[in-house]
Amino acid sequence: MCVKKILLKNLHIINPCSDHALVENAYVAIYGDTIESVSSGEPAGEFDAVHDLCGKIALPGMINAHHHLYSALAVGMPLPKNNPRNFNEILEQVWWKMDLALDRESTQACFEAGLVESLKAGTTTIIDHHCSPSYIEGSLSLLAETSENFGLNISTAFEISDRNGQEKFEASLQENIDALSKFSGNQHVHPMLGLHASFTLSDLSLRKIRDSLGKLKSWGIHSHVSEDKADETDALKKGFNSVLERLEEFDLLNENGLIIHGLHIKDSDLELIQKHDSKFVHNPSSNANNRVGITPNQNLLKLKSGLGTDGMQSNMLREAKEGMLIRSSHLEGGKDSVDYMELLFKNNAEIASNLFSGSIGGSIKLGYILPEYQADLAIFDYLPRTPISESTIFGNIFFGLNSLPSDVMTRGEFRIRDYQLLEVSEEEIKANAIEQSKNLWSKFN
Repeated sequence: MCVKKILLKNLHIINPCSDHALVENAYVAIYGDTIESVSSGEPAGEFDAVHDLCGKIALPGMINAHHHLYSALAVGMPLPKNNPRNFNEILEQVWWKMDLALDRESTQACFEAGLVESLKAGTTTIIDHHCSPSYIEGSLSLLAETSENFGLNISTAFEISDRNGQEKFEASLQENIDALSKFSGNQHVHPMLGLHASFTLSDLSLRKIRDSLGKLKSWGIHSHVSEDKADETDALKKGFNSVLERLEEFDLLNENGLIIHGLHIKDSDLELIQKHDSKFVHNPSSNANNRVGITPNQNLLKLKSGLGTDGMQSNMLREAKEGMLIRSSHLEGGKDSVDYMELLFKNNAEIASNLFSGSIGGSIKLGYILPEYQADLAIFDYLPRTPISESTIFGNIFFGLNSLPSDVMTRGEFRIRDYQLLEVSEEEIKANAIEQSKNLWSKFN
């Protein structure tokens, strides 16, 4: 296969949280799926294609460090008959009903519709946590195949839980193991081991999960932890000081693991996460929606937290801005907040690069428009009303960029050009999603 060399010119590059934060009137040379050079002068050599971006502004393709694509058809779904009074009731009356109703067709519609929304928002790498208890076998392969059709990087995990009985527990575990075996050498698919919250897994189940990993080397859990205080209460009842101490007892913490939420963890749990070098991911809009609290500053700062959406949305710029405003609303004047630009652009880049490199045993760099990084770009047709400099990047990103990117590139290929998807039909995907959502919702009662 002939590897193409292309050139992007007349482009203003913004790399937040880096030593090369702003490159004006840049030329970006791309060889295959990798950035070869970023410069202010035109590089020498011949190119298969030259694209003039007419002064547009490019951010790195963004990374969603925790998503639930299976919730894509939840928009406008019927509300529960009774108003849930706590987090457990929200799960039981809303999300556990919805995920149990998913079949293959509606799951595929979720994947396609969710990936379209992600791509349109400039999100090019997704770390997903999937659940469809009525369609388990083959679901992660379907996710990987669908993501490949969009040219996106995807991390797979199927939620393992006791709540739907032993047969579905075993099938969910096997689906994760199969994906770990099938995709461990795939550069654009990173398989993980999906766990539901600790309170839905018995000690026997956790032991079975650990034993099933055998001699697999590149595994890591992707698990909700201490999202609500009920998770910690359950761990105490089971004889453990915390959820994380319980996971450590069953040897399920390592440097490849993702700890999601962590609102109610203790100082000793922070040390435990650091000891194992597990990665921590914050999901502010979901936490606010579920009324479970606000993640303490120290959890985010000490653990160099990444940023996810927990299925609430696909737009990472919006998630970061909402997270910043939610936190600010609870702070008194003068008190320190959290740098959400760092969570989104620096920490997410490190998390994704580490995970995806681990799955292929090599090196892949994600999250910057710099040489040797994968050529993933979100390009905005943005005319600023104030000067853009390294000192004004934050304000322009979060308070100036109010539209979706006009162009999106992944792996060195345009997937969106002038707001139009090039390789898939958004109209067909959305029409199918509407039909599948009707079928899905009809099963709720």
